[in-house]
Amino acid sequence: MMVERVWLQTEQQLIARQFRTAAERYADLLEQNPQLLQRVALGHIASYLGITQVTLSRVRAQFKKTPRA
Repeated sequence: MMVERVWLQTEQQLIARQFRTAAERYADLLEQNPQLLQRVALGHIASYLGITQVTLSRVRAQFKKTPRA
């Protein structure tokens, strides 16, 4: 059961990298694990999301300007 759960999470992450924008992936991360942003280096977060640190910086700036619902 544990292997199946990990397999599904990996599959979802790969699909997200192909079909979702960087902003959507970042929003999902904020929703699912907001505490990670305080504990993990931004370079690692960018790598996890499949984007560059520059893109992550731009996405974060966009989120700071736009209030979330």
